[in-house]
Amino acid sequence: MERSVTESVKMPKTSLAPPVDALGDDLLGRILLRLPDMAPPLVGFILTDHVRVPRYCPDLSFFSAGSGNPNLATAVADGDFFFEDIPDIDSDDEEEYYDDKWHLRGCVGGRLLLSRDWNSVDLAVYDPLERTAVFFRPPNVWRTSFHMVRYAILANEADSSFRVIGFQQWGDTFSAVFSSGSRKWVMIDSDADRHVGDDFYHIMSDGTSAGRFVYWRSDTKKVKFYKTEEKIMVLDTETMVWSVIKPPFPPGESYCIADMAEHGGLCIVSSKEKCVQVWVRNSNNEWMLKKEVLLLNKFGYLKKLCRDEWMKRVRILAMKAGYVYMEFWSIRKPHSYLLALNLNITKLKIFRNQSTKPYRGSAFPFFMRFPPLPATDDDNKLRGA
Repeated sequence: MERSVTESVKMPKTSLAPPVDALGDDLLGRILLRLPDMAPPLVGFILTDHVRVPRYCPDLSFFSAGSGNPNLATAVADGDFFFEDIPDIDSDDEEEYYDDKWHLRGCVGGRLLLSRDWNSVDLAVYDPLERTAVFFRPPNVWRTSFHMVRYAILANEADSSFRVIGFQQWGDTFSAVFSSGSRKWVMIDSDADRHVGDDFYHIMSDGTSAGRFVYWRSDTKKVKFYKTEEKIMVLDTETMVWSVIKPPFPPGESYCIADMAEHGGLCIVSSKEKCVQVWVRNSNNEWMLKKEVLLLNKFGYLKKLCRDEWMKRVRILAMKAGYVYMEFWSIRKPHSYLLALNLNITKLKIFRNQSTKPYRGSAFPFFMRFPPLPATDDDNKLRGA
Protein backbone atom coordinates (compact mmCIF):
# COMPACT_ATOMS: atom_id res chain seq x y z
CA MET A 1 0.00 0.00 0.00
CA GLU A 2 1.37 3.45 -0.92
CA ARG A 3 2.16 5.95 1.78
CA SER A 4 0.21 9.15 1.72
CA VAL A 5 1.84 12.51 1.23
CA THR A 6 1.01 13.44 4.78
CA GLU A 7 2.81 10.40 6.17
CA SER A 8 6.00 11.22 4.26
CA VAL A 9 6.36 14.73 5.64
CA LYS A 10 8.50 15.07 8.76
CA MET A 11 6.79 17.02 11.50
CA PRO A 12 8.79 19.16 13.93
CA LYS A 13 9.54 17.46 17.22
CA THR A 14 7.62 18.60 20.26
CA SER A 15 8.56 18.02 23.87
CA LEU A 16 6.46 15.40 25.53
CA ALA A 17 4.81 16.12 28.85
CA PRO A 18 6.24 14.08 31.72
CA PRO A 19 4.19 11.12 32.96
CA VAL A 20 1.86 11.69 35.90
CA ASP A 21 4.12 9.66 38.19
CA ALA A 22 6.93 12.15 37.56
CA LEU A 23 4.87 15.08 38.88
CA GLY A 24 5.21 15.98 42.52
CA ASP A 25 2.19 15.77 44.80
CA ASP A 26 2.02 19.55 45.13
CA LEU A 27 2.15 20.19 41.38
CA LEU A 28 -0.33 17.39 40.70
CA GLY A 29 -2.71 18.84 43.27
CA ARG A 30 -2.59 22.23 41.57
CA ILE A 31 -3.26 20.69 38.19
CA LEU A 32 -6.24 18.77 39.56
CA LEU A 33 -7.71 21.99 40.86
CA ARG A 34 -7.90 23.31 37.31
CA LEU A 35 -9.82 20.38 35.91
CA PRO A 36 -13.58 21.08 35.49
CA ASP A 37 -16.33 19.16 37.27
CA MET A 38 -13.98 17.55 39.76
CA ALA A 39 -15.44 16.32 43.03
CA PRO A 40 -13.81 17.73 46.16
CA PRO A 41 -11.12 15.32 47.39
CA LEU A 42 -12.88 13.36 50.15
CA VAL A 43 -10.55 12.13 52.89
CA GLY A 44 -13.17 10.47 55.08
CA PHE A 45 -15.91 11.02 57.63
CA ILE A 46 -15.77 11.99 61.31
CA LEU A 47 -18.60 10.22 63.14
CA THR A 48 -19.83 10.92 66.66
CA ASP A 49 -22.06 9.14 69.10
CA HIS A 50 -25.45 10.54 70.02
CA VAL A 51 -24.78 13.63 72.15
CA ARG A 52 -27.27 16.44 71.65
CA VAL A 53 -25.64 19.11 73.84
CA PRO A 54 -22.52 20.53 72.11
CA ARG A 55 -20.60 21.22 75.32
CA TYR A 56 -20.56 17.51 76.19
CA CYS A 57 -17.67 15.67 74.58
CA PRO A 58 -18.86 12.82 72.32
CA ASP A 59 -16.99 9.69 71.36
CA LEU A 60 -15.46 10.03 67.92
CA SER A 61 -14.71 7.67 65.09
CA PHE A 62 -12.84 8.48 61.89
CA PHE A 63 -13.75 6.50 58.83
CA SER A 64 -11.41 6.71 55.84
CA ALA A 65 -12.98 7.00 52.41
CA GLY A 66 -10.03 5.10 50.91
CA SER A 67 -8.37 6.24 47.71
CA GLY A 68 -5.48 5.45 45.40
CA ASN A 69 -4.60 9.16 45.41
CA PRO A 70 -1.25 9.48 47.24
CA ASN A 71 -2.26 12.85 48.67
CA LEU A 72 -5.35 11.37 50.31
CA ALA A 73 -3.51 8.28 51.53
CA THR A 74 -0.90 10.47 53.23
CA ALA A 75 -3.60 12.66 54.76
CA VAL A 76 -5.34 9.68 56.31
CA ALA A 77 -2.08 8.26 57.65
CA ASP A 78 -0.78 11.52 59.14
CA GLY A 79 -3.99 13.35 60.03
CA ASP A 80 -4.83 14.05 63.67
CA PHE A 81 -8.60 13.67 63.32
CA PHE A 82 -9.06 13.09 67.06
CA PHE A 83 -7.15 16.36 67.80
CA GLU A 84 -4.87 14.55 70.26
CA ASP A 85 -1.82 16.62 69.28
CA ILE A 86 -3.41 20.06 69.44
CA PRO A 87 -0.93 22.49 71.06
CA ASP A 88 -1.41 23.31 74.73
CA ILE A 89 -2.65 26.69 75.93
CA ASP A 90 -2.68 28.19 79.40
CA SER A 91 -5.94 28.38 81.33
CA ASP A 92 -7.08 30.90 83.92
CA ASP A 93 -5.94 30.00 87.43
CA GLU A 94 -9.18 31.15 89.02
CA GLU A 95 -11.23 28.71 86.95
CA GLU A 96 -10.85 25.63 89.15
CA TYR A 97 -13.58 23.81 87.23
CA TYR A 98 -11.50 23.99 84.04
CA ASP A 99 -11.19 20.76 82.11
CA ASP A 100 -8.77 20.22 79.26
CA LYS A 101 -11.01 18.23 76.94
CA TRP A 102 -11.60 19.65 73.49
CA HIS A 103 -15.09 19.17 72.06
CA LEU A 104 -15.83 18.99 68.33
CA ARG A 105 -18.30 21.70 67.30
CA GLY A 106 -17.99 21.75 63.51
CA CYS A 107 -15.96 20.75 60.48
CA VAL A 108 -15.55 22.50 57.13
CA GLY A 109 -12.82 23.12 54.56
CA GLY A 110 -10.35 20.76 56.21
CA ARG A 111 -10.61 22.49 59.60
CA LEU A 112 -12.18 21.53 62.91
CA LEU A 113 -13.97 23.97 65.21
CA LEU A 114 -13.31 22.99 68.82
CA SER A 115 -14.33 24.30 72.23
CA ARG A 116 -12.79 23.50 75.60
CA ASP A 117 -14.34 23.19 79.04
CA TRP A 118 -17.96 22.61 79.95
CA ASN A 119 -18.57 26.35 79.58
CA SER A 120 -16.67 26.60 76.26
CA VAL A 121 -14.35 29.32 77.59
CA ASP A 122 -11.75 28.53 74.90
CA LEU A 123 -12.24 28.06 71.18
CA ALA A 124 -9.86 26.76 68.53
CA VAL A 125 -9.82 26.18 64.80
CA TYR A 126 -7.57 23.20 64.16
CA ASP A 127 -6.07 21.89 60.95
CA PRO A 128 -5.59 18.14 61.61
CA LEU A 129 -3.40 17.71 58.53
CA GLU A 130 -0.97 20.53 59.29
CA ARG A 131 -1.47 20.14 63.07
CA THR A 132 -1.76 23.89 63.53
CA ALA A 133 -4.35 25.76 65.58
CA VAL A 134 -5.72 29.27 66.06
CA PHE A 135 -6.90 29.89 69.63
CA PHE A 136 -9.39 32.55 70.70
CA ARG A 137 -12.17 33.20 73.20
CA PRO A 138 -15.82 34.24 72.84
CA PRO A 139 -16.71 37.93 73.30
CA ASN A 140 -16.66 39.11 76.90
CA VAL A 141 -20.32 40.17 76.66
CA TRP A 142 -21.17 36.46 76.47
CA ARG A 143 -19.00 35.46 79.41
CA THR A 144 -21.88 34.66 81.75
CA SER A 145 -23.50 32.38 79.19
CA PHE A 146 -20.69 30.86 77.10
CA HIS A 147 -22.38 27.48 77.44
CA MET A 148 -25.50 28.77 75.69
CA VAL A 149 -23.71 30.04 72.55
CA ARG A 150 -24.11 28.01 69.35
CA TYR A 151 -21.37 28.18 66.73
CA ALA A 152 -20.68 27.48 63.08
CA ILE A 153 -17.45 27.71 61.11
CA LEU A 154 -17.14 29.13 57.60
CA ALA A 155 -13.86 28.47 55.74
CA ASN A 156 -12.38 29.95 52.59
CA GLU A 157 -11.05 26.96 50.67
CA ALA A 158 -8.85 29.13 48.44
CA ASP A 159 -6.64 30.17 51.36
CA SER A 160 -6.24 29.55 55.07
CA SER A 161 -8.78 32.13 56.27
CA PHE A 162 -11.94 31.32 58.20
CA ARG A 163 -14.79 32.90 60.11
CA VAL A 164 -16.69 31.64 63.14
CA ILE A 165 -20.31 32.69 63.64
CA GLY A 166 -21.82 32.54 67.12
CA PHE A 167 -25.28 33.36 68.39
CA GLN A 168 -26.51 33.61 71.95
CA GLN A 169 -29.82 32.04 72.83
CA TRP A 170 -30.77 34.85 75.14
CA GLY A 171 -29.45 38.25 76.20
CA ASP A 172 -28.99 41.63 74.58
CA THR A 173 -26.20 40.63 72.20
CA PHE A 174 -27.56 38.11 69.76
CA SER A 175 -24.79 37.28 67.26
CA ALA A 176 -21.17 37.96 66.37
CA VAL A 177 -18.52 36.90 63.85
CA PHE A 178 -14.85 36.13 64.47
CA SER A 179 -12.43 36.60 61.56
CA SER A 180 -9.05 34.88 61.31
CA GLY A 181 -7.73 37.96 59.51
CA SER A 182 -8.46 40.50 62.23
CA ARG A 183 -8.50 38.02 65.11
CA LYS A 184 -11.42 40.00 66.52
CA TRP A 185 -15.13 39.53 67.13
CA VAL A 186 -17.59 41.91 65.49
CA MET A 187 -21.17 42.09 66.73
CA ILE A 188 -23.76 41.70 63.98
CA ASP A 189 -26.95 41.76 66.03
CA SER A 190 -29.93 44.08 65.68
CA ASP A 191 -33.50 44.25 66.96
CA ALA A 192 -34.68 42.37 63.89
CA ASP A 193 -32.08 39.66 64.42
CA ARG A 194 -33.20 39.08 67.98
CA HIS A 195 -36.74 38.51 66.75
CA VAL A 196 -35.35 35.89 64.37
CA GLY A 197 -33.73 34.16 67.32
CA ASP A 198 -36.98 33.97 69.28
CA ASP A 199 -37.96 30.83 67.35
CA PHE A 200 -34.66 29.16 68.30
CA TYR A 201 -34.67 29.74 72.01
CA HIS A 202 -34.25 26.05 72.84
CA ILE A 203 -31.96 25.04 69.97
CA MET A 204 -29.46 22.45 71.15
CA SER A 205 -27.13 21.99 68.19
CA ASP A 206 -24.41 23.96 66.43
CA GLY A 207 -24.79 25.31 62.92
CA THR A 208 -23.50 24.20 59.54
CA SER A 209 -22.07 26.17 56.64
CA ALA A 210 -23.16 25.75 53.02
CA GLY A 211 -21.39 28.04 50.59
CA ARG A 212 -22.06 31.57 51.73
CA PHE A 213 -24.88 30.45 54.05
CA VAL A 214 -24.74 29.30 57.66
CA TYR A 215 -27.80 27.63 59.12
CA TRP A 216 -29.25 26.15 62.30
CA ARG A 217 -32.18 23.72 62.33
CA SER A 218 -34.97 23.74 64.88
CA ASP A 219 -35.02 19.89 64.86
CA THR A 220 -38.68 20.01 65.79
CA LYS A 221 -39.01 16.25 66.27
CA LYS A 222 -36.19 16.25 68.84
CA VAL A 223 -37.24 19.24 70.96
CA LYS A 224 -40.55 19.03 72.78
CA PHE A 225 -40.89 22.80 73.10
CA TYR A 226 -41.54 23.29 69.39
CA LYS A 227 -44.84 23.03 67.60
CA THR A 228 -45.55 20.98 64.54
CA GLU A 229 -43.46 22.86 61.96
CA GLU A 230 -39.77 22.72 61.17
CA LYS A 231 -37.84 26.00 60.88
CA ILE A 232 -34.36 26.88 59.68
CA MET A 233 -32.44 29.96 60.85
CA VAL A 234 -30.15 31.15 58.05
CA LEU A 235 -27.40 33.76 57.94
CA ASP A 236 -26.29 35.07 54.55
CA THR A 237 -22.62 35.83 55.24
CA GLU A 238 -22.37 38.19 52.25
CA THR A 239 -25.11 40.52 53.51
CA MET A 240 -24.89 39.44 57.19
CA VAL A 241 -28.69 39.31 57.30
CA TRP A 242 -30.59 36.67 59.28
CA SER A 243 -33.78 35.04 58.08
CA VAL A 244 -36.06 32.15 59.03
CA ILE A 245 -37.29 29.77 56.35
CA LYS A 246 -39.71 26.87 56.49
CA PRO A 247 -38.82 23.74 54.53
CA PRO A 248 -41.43 22.27 52.14
CA PHE A 249 -41.84 19.03 54.08
CA PRO A 250 -43.06 17.97 57.53
CA PRO A 251 -40.78 17.67 60.58
CA GLY A 252 -38.69 14.54 60.91
CA GLU A 253 -37.17 14.33 57.43
CA SER A 254 -33.40 14.46 57.06
CA TYR A 255 -32.08 17.43 55.11
CA CYS A 256 -29.30 19.94 54.59
CA ILE A 257 -28.99 23.41 53.11
CA ALA A 258 -27.03 23.86 49.86
CA ASP A 259 -25.71 26.93 48.05
CA MET A 260 -26.36 26.29 44.34
CA ALA A 261 -25.66 29.33 42.18
CA GLU A 262 -27.27 27.70 39.14
CA HIS A 263 -30.58 27.59 41.06
CA GLY A 264 -30.45 31.04 42.59
CA GLY A 265 -28.48 30.31 45.73
CA LEU A 266 -30.11 28.74 48.77
CA CYS A 267 -31.60 25.29 48.16
CA ILE A 268 -32.59 22.29 50.29
CA VAL A 269 -31.57 18.68 49.80
CA SER A 270 -33.77 16.22 51.69
CA SER A 271 -34.39 12.50 52.04
CA LYS A 272 -37.85 10.96 52.08
CA GLU A 273 -38.41 7.21 52.00
CA LYS A 274 -34.91 6.69 50.57
CA CYS A 275 -35.55 9.27 47.88
CA VAL A 276 -33.14 12.22 47.54
CA GLN A 277 -34.97 15.45 46.70
CA VAL A 278 -33.57 18.82 45.64
CA TRP A 279 -35.79 21.83 46.40
CA VAL A 280 -35.31 25.27 44.81
CA ARG A 281 -37.26 28.51 44.89
CA ASN A 282 -39.25 29.76 41.92
CA SER A 283 -39.85 33.37 40.86
CA ASN A 284 -42.55 33.68 43.52
CA ASN A 285 -40.11 32.58 46.24
CA GLU A 286 -42.03 29.33 46.66
CA TRP A 287 -40.36 25.94 47.05
CA MET A 288 -40.52 23.61 44.07
CA LEU A 289 -39.10 20.13 43.58
CA LYS A 290 -36.26 20.42 41.08
CA LYS A 291 -34.94 16.87 41.07
CA GLU A 292 -35.38 13.57 42.86
CA VAL A 293 -33.47 10.30 42.81
CA LEU A 294 -35.18 7.11 43.97
CA LEU A 295 -32.15 5.38 45.44
CA LEU A 296 -33.59 1.86 45.60
CA ASN A 297 -34.90 2.02 42.05
CA LYS A 298 -31.79 3.58 40.55
CA PHE A 299 -29.28 1.45 42.44
CA GLY A 300 -30.54 -2.11 42.82
CA TYR A 301 -27.78 -3.19 45.19
CA LEU A 302 -29.14 -0.77 47.82
CA LYS A 303 -32.40 -2.67 47.78
CA LYS A 304 -30.46 -5.85 48.56
CA LEU A 305 -28.68 -4.07 51.42
CA CYS A 306 -32.02 -2.98 52.85
CA ARG A 307 -33.28 -6.54 52.84
CA ASP A 308 -30.12 -8.33 54.00
CA GLU A 309 -28.80 -5.85 56.60
CA TRP A 310 -31.95 -4.10 57.80
CA MET A 311 -30.87 -0.75 56.41
CA LYS A 312 -33.58 1.78 57.07
CA ARG A 313 -32.73 5.46 57.43
CA VAL A 314 -30.89 7.61 54.87
CA ARG A 315 -29.45 10.67 56.56
CA ILE A 316 -28.35 13.67 54.49
CA LEU A 317 -24.98 14.96 55.73
CA ALA A 318 -23.94 17.63 53.24
CA MET A 319 -23.93 18.73 49.63
CA LYS A 320 -20.78 19.99 47.94
CA ALA A 321 -19.85 20.58 44.29
CA GLY A 322 -22.76 18.57 42.94
CA TYR A 323 -22.31 15.65 45.35
CA VAL A 324 -24.75 14.70 48.09
CA TYR A 325 -23.10 12.93 51.05
CA MET A 326 -25.33 10.63 53.07
CA GLU A 327 -25.26 7.90 55.70
CA PHE A 328 -27.30 4.70 55.36
CA TRP A 329 -28.18 3.25 58.78
CA SER A 330 -29.08 -0.21 59.92
CA ILE A 331 -31.83 -0.49 62.54
CA ARG A 332 -30.40 -3.72 63.99
CA LYS A 333 -26.64 -3.51 63.43
CA PRO A 334 -24.04 -0.93 64.51
CA HIS A 335 -22.40 -0.46 61.12
CA SER A 336 -23.50 1.88 58.37
CA TYR A 337 -22.72 2.86 54.79
CA LEU A 338 -21.53 6.31 53.72
CA LEU A 339 -22.83 7.35 50.30
CA ALA A 340 -21.63 9.95 47.78
CA LEU A 341 -24.19 10.68 45.07
CA ASN A 342 -23.19 12.69 42.00
CA LEU A 343 -26.39 14.50 41.11
CA ASN A 344 -25.16 15.58 37.68
CA ILE A 345 -24.63 12.05 36.32
CA THR A 346 -26.61 10.14 38.99
CA LYS A 347 -23.67 7.98 39.99
CA LEU A 348 -23.27 6.55 43.49
CA LYS A 349 -20.17 5.60 45.45
CA ILE A 350 -20.44 3.55 48.65
CA PHE A 351 -18.07 3.35 51.62
CA ARG A 352 -18.74 0.65 54.24
CA ASN A 353 -18.25 1.64 57.85
CA GLN A 354 -17.64 -1.58 59.76
CA SER A 355 -17.80 -0.05 63.23
CA THR A 356 -18.84 -2.32 66.09
CA LYS A 357 -20.44 0.65 67.85
CA PRO A 358 -23.38 2.61 66.45
CA TYR A 359 -22.30 6.22 65.87
CA ARG A 360 -25.61 8.00 65.43
CA GLY A 361 -24.65 11.55 66.34
CA SER A 362 -23.37 14.30 64.07
CA ALA A 363 -21.27 13.20 61.10
CA PHE A 364 -18.90 15.40 59.11
CA PRO A 365 -17.43 14.71 55.66
CA PHE A 366 -13.76 15.77 55.72
CA PHE A 367 -12.23 17.11 52.50
CA MET A 368 -8.65 17.69 51.45
CA ARG A 369 -7.77 21.35 51.03
CA PHE A 370 -5.13 21.86 48.34
CA PRO A 371 -2.83 24.93 48.36
CA PRO A 372 -4.07 28.11 46.65
CA LEU A 373 -3.86 28.35 42.88
CA PRO A 374 -0.34 29.25 41.66
CA ALA A 375 0.58 32.82 40.79
CA THR A 376 1.02 34.03 37.21
CA ASP A 377 4.70 33.07 37.11
CA ASP A 378 3.84 29.58 38.30
CA ASP A 379 1.23 29.26 35.53
CA ASN A 380 4.00 29.34 32.94
CA LYS A 381 5.75 26.51 34.76
CA LEU A 382 2.52 24.46 34.65
CA ARG A 383 2.15 25.05 30.94
CA GLY A 384 5.72 23.99 30.30
CA ALA A 385 5.45 20.86 32.43
